[in-house]
Amino acid sequence: MSRLAALLTAYIGLSTAAAITNASSPMASVCGPKTANITCVHRYGSLLPPSFSRDPDPAVPYTGAKVPDDPSWALVQKADFVIYDQLRGLKLLGPAPKIYRGVIPVLNVIHEAPVFVPGLNKLFVQQNGPPGSMSIMTLDLNHDPPTVQNVVTDPPLYQPTGGVYNPKDGYIYYAVHGKNATLPNKQQQHAGIARVNPKTLKAEWLVNNYFSFNFAGPNDLVIDPVGDIWFTDTDYAYVIGVSDAPKQLQLATYRYRPSTGQVQIMDTSLQYTNGIQFSKDCKTLFITNSGLESYNPVPTRGAGDFYNYPLYIQFNSTGPRNIFAWDVARKGTDEHPVITGKRVIFQALEGAPDGLKIAANGYLVIGGGLAPGVDIIDEFGNQIARIQTSHPVENIQWSGADLKTLWLVGIGGITKVEFDLAGLDLANFCQC
Repeated sequence: MSRLAALLTAYIGLSTAAAITNASSPMASVCGPKTANITCVHRYGSLLPPSFSRDPDPAVPYTGAKVPDDPSWALVQKADFVIYDQLRGLKLLGPAPKIYRGVIPVLNVIHEAPVFVPGLNKLFVQQNGPPGSMSIMTLDLNHDPPTVQNVVTDPPLYQPTGGVYNPKDGYIYYAVHGKNATLPNKQQQHAGIARVNPKTLKAEWLVNNYFSFNFAGPNDLVIDPVGDIWFTDTDYAYVIGVSDAPKQLQLATYRYRPSTGQVQIMDTSLQYTNGIQFSKDCKTLFITNSGLESYNPVPTRGAGDFYNYPLYIQFNSTGPRNIFAWDVARKGTDEHPVITGKRVIFQALEGAPDGLKIAANGYLVIGGGLAPGVDIIDEFGNQIARIQTSHPVENIQWSGADLKTLWLVGIGGITKVEFDLAGLDLANFCQC
């Protein structure tokens, strides 16, 4: 055997031995403060014993994986917080992170559109699902636990599913995906964008069509520095039974300019466009793609019947479950936005990414959709940490004077988290 061959053999042997050592080492360990169950994952869990397996069903969470030859996997399964980047992850948790599950009793339906109104110290949350709701649930955070009241806007809004508070005018802006020609008191409604004064509950419609075509159902929205409202349009309303009309146009992302009334299509490349946000400096647009979900003419139910009502939806585990990013530039005297450089930055660990928000430090915080968890990543898509709940999470919202309380809302549950990762101050964001 030549000297080179001998060296290669020795190198391969050492590499194999190192790999075996790593594979047999515990992939997780207890870490961080004792105020919650915190687990640190070694090397992102990228090397597991060969006996591991996972059901590809999108409704099976990350913790549903089986790793029989590594007992430390049980730490991940029971953790409140899972840390992948130990330096940044433990920093965002702070010295005393806490999680509160089942803060208030709720119906076993989808909860969406959480909006915090600082002046009232109230959280507005929408309950989503057939036969549909004309009211909005408010949580008065001046009390602990919060007191709950269902309120109705004037005129009523049927099934908002995304919302944002605009500190410039004090209104809540809603993406309203409900459409029904047989609402109470002979009210008719097309899906679109509306705004609500949270103090008086007076509602005002802004847009409800694209050149006389129905929107399939605006799902989420964000307001840019110019004041334009960007919103995603999906047919979730039809598949969950709160719209009586199938889509007329492709699912897409739109931009509405309130000052002129113009509606412009901005992107049609995603199969199921969903959550939408701008980066802290407003130079990057992020949109989640829940493309593993699609319309199914045969009604089904969610795994374990957790929806409690039929769904005209099917799940494809090999479909897209990503977050995409675009560069945003402004052109012309009217600051017309142009988006370029589309790129994928993240693939969900479970379920499909749903609503997302931007933290004060620029991190993305993402609801798991079907999945009982929230992922925390940086602007490049690097996984830092995750929060694990007892219910699927559709969307999230910060509250509090320091914006360090995070509410996770979803199917059959509302969870509260207290940690050091602060939310973005919308008053400053809108001026970026």
